[in-house]
Amino acid sequence: MKQGFLYLVCILVVALPIGASGAPVGETGAGAPVQVTTDQNDQIAAAIDGDRMVWVDGRHGGADIYLYDVAGGTETRITNGTAVPFWPEVSGDRIVWQDNRSGTAEVWLFEIAAGTETRIGAGTVPAIDDDTVVWFDEQAGISAMNLTTGTTVRVSGPVQGDPLVVSPDVSGETIVWADGSGGNYTVSVSQGGGEPVPLADGSARQGFPAISGNRVVWSETRNGSSSLVVRDLATGEEERISGGSPGMPVYPDISGDRVVWQNATGLDTDDIYRFDLATGKTVQVTSDDAWQFLPRVSGNRIAWTDNRSGNLDVYLLTLGAAAAAGSPYAFGAEQNGRNVTVPVESEVLVSLAESPSTGYSWNATVSPGLTIADDRYEQNANPEGMVGVGGIRTWTLVPEHAGVFTFSAVYRRPRENVTGLEDRFNLTITAVMDLLDVPSG
Repeated sequence: MKQGFLYLVCILVVALPIGASGAPVGETGAGAPVQVTTDQNDQIAAAIDGDRMVWVDGRHGGADIYLYDVAGGTETRITNGTAVPFWPEVSGDRIVWQDNRSGTAEVWLFEIAAGTETRIGAGTVPAIDDDTVVWFDEQAGISAMNLTTGTTVRVSGPVQGDPLVVSPDVSGETIVWADGSGGNYTVSVSQGGGEPVPLADGSARQGFPAISGNRVVWSETRNGSSSLVVRDLATGEEERISGGSPGMPVYPDISGDRVVWQNATGLDTDDIYRFDLATGKTVQVTSDDAWQFLPRVSGNRIAWTDNRSGNLDVYLLTLGAAAAAGSPYAFGAEQNGRNVTVPVESEVLVSLAESPSTGYSWNATVSPGLTIADDRYEQNANPEGMVGVGGIRTWTLVPEHAGVFTFSAVYRRPRENVTGLEDRFNLTITAVMDLLDVPSG
């Protein structure tokens, strides 16, 4: 291992105490994981959003951020080895990470299409969703920047704790993090720029929060027992998920109905697990004697770091149900207000015009059981000298079971009050088990 990676791996030590867990486990992982990186140096800390993956790569003697196109199978080196980068994240056309080029921890941004790199500010463990970046600063607390307007706001006051446990995350206008200021780590949430609200009373140790839509997941130790907790912010309902046995579930991630985590045992044989919120089933993704850790999920894809080859590599698993769904059903503005019928577990595409340069964007919500597997913005062709070119926002939706679901989107500026005069898009999706029930044409 190179020096930068030695440090990076050392700080992966779990910061919460390990408790016993005796949860039953479903069938072992379906599908065949793919070893994405085959270089003999180390690759670590993968993140994924749709077809794009990023990781920290040691093949050039130091450490760099690499970008991988899952569909095209191509790698791109993003940084030039002048700093040691940590904790990359990707959302659509943007990558953020933490590095030490100035001698202190800073957050940096890379725009993939433009090929430009920008310093965001001092801080650690950044997260990004669309045009919002959040990060942790030991002095300032949790901060957020709107990349469209360039405005930075302080989301919280000073926050204490290990950055990996604090672990801020963002989905739309909702930001979550864990604060250790009260002795025990407690997960807090800020919605729509509002005041932080703790999600527990401080009697348990919580950490590693992640968010997707209205759902927040975190790791929790209470009375010597560990589990994951998933809270629906819209309803206030919570669901507890037991980890593997023995061990403690850490570094959870969530995308739609899917939750993934690392089962930390204190040995070099941790495995990856996943849980389906729609079916209530836990599945062990990896089951060998190697070390698998830091899992991430986006739609039907799970990425993690794995040392089964003798060095650290990035692995990717594409879950079979969504992958085998066949050609997607595509809808757009002309289907506004319509009711469409599709097969269960099919991919449904909704595409709407969007112009982020105006400050407006689509804010989408779905009913339970309809998963947003991917959310991507693609800019239209940009003739030389032309600015303010818009593009297309496309959501990939997957109905997890038979039923009637709704997809709704409002076109507005973030953090502005809803007036009722905004452009809206609504689609009712009826999912059926029998393909013969789907009208042709």
